[in-house]
Amino acid sequence: MYLRKISLVNYKNVASKTFDFKKKINCFVGKNGIGKTNVLDAIYYLSFAKSYFNSVAVQNIRHGEEFFIIEGDYILAERNEKIVCSLKKGQKKVLKRNGKLYEKFSDHIGQIPLVIISPADRDLIVEGSDTRRKFIDGVISQQDKSYLNNLLVYGKILKQRNALLKYFAANKIFDALNLKVYDQQLIEHGNIIHKKREAFLKQ
Repeated sequence: MYLRKISLVNYKNVASKTFDFKKKINCFVGKNGIGKTNVLDAIYYLSFAKSYFNSVAVQNIRHGEEFFIIEGDYILAERNEKIVCSLKKGQKKVLKRNGKLYEKFSDHIGQIPLVIISPADRDLIVEGSDTRRKFIDGVISQQDKSYLNNLLVYGKILKQRNALLKYFAANKIFDALNLKVYDQQLIEHGNIIHKKREAFLKQ
């Protein structure tokens, strides 16, 4: 698989530009601030439906504009694949593959595998364990859809459990049985996540 062409409209500091790529190594050369990193970030966007550098989607729209569009043409198993991601201010982000709209962005993860290497990767060493877990999760999720689903479910359950604890505190009550239901679900999904992370690190 390789990216044959990418087109950007109003993405960060790029007004409108199309880049054609070769099958093997491609290099970007230019002065600081002209948008080299933004092109790489746009490539990342087509794989994960989000920016590597800025998680606030609307801030990736070029200053003074109302929308952005990123369109990528891939060669995947000798067939053409078109991925389009767009966002308009005040509306939901749209992600399409070959013209078909994704209902859930998580369904797209792993379809266009990608690993980005940047100077920020030093954080994997100097920062805390949360940064390393996020990196590991990103790699495994592209290869294992069930792992991604377990991560999403775990995060949802944890959020609900935290909301329940806040409710207990606000109303000065406590229900151990209700809390236990969430704990059991966290243990179930957490064990699956832990085992797959452990297997990944042993590879």
